[in-house]
Amino acid sequence: VICDKDESGGRALEQELPGAVFILCDVTQEDDVKTLVSETIRRFGRLDCVVNNAGHHPPPQRPEETSAQGFRQLLELNLLGTYTLTKLALPYLRKSQGNVINISSLVGAIGQAQAVPYVATKGAVTAMTKALALDESPYGVRVNCHWAAWASPLRSGLRQCSWPPKPTSARALNCS
Repeated sequence: VICDKDESGGRALEQELPGAVFILCDVTQEDDVKTLVSETIRRFGRLDCVVNNAGHHPPPQRPEETSAQGFRQLLELNLLGTYTLTKLALPYLRKSQGNVINISSLVGAIGQAQAVPYVATKGAVTAMTKALALDESPYGVRVNCHWAAWASPLRSGLRQCSWPPKPTSARALNCS
């Protein structure tokens, strides 16, 4: 099952992927998410996995240029959308001992310039994932987080760092 608020894009993907089912859904609208879950159960009789992939990374913006309303809207999409779908899917995931995969971002842990709201929402997704994993483990539901990232010289250099830092790896990136 694929969901999106972009109906034309969702329908195109449904045609492209054999066996895919598209359901129109804006994850910031709880009624849409309820329909998504109930329609999935109606069609398939069970729910084994939820991938919370809806999100948005706004263009670079300094904190003083970001409105509180813009921050709230990003929280609604990146954090509360993930929470709402997970919450509504949990009764079915507990029955199937299923999985939740939350797409977060490496920047939620390491930061990013001119992206305070985005970094905050993705850091919160990571923290929520950890808490959900603890809450759901007694039910056999696995909750994991994937940190999306892009390649850059800094991120490539971070892979060379070990923990605890060794003097030879710390010289280039000051990992100590």
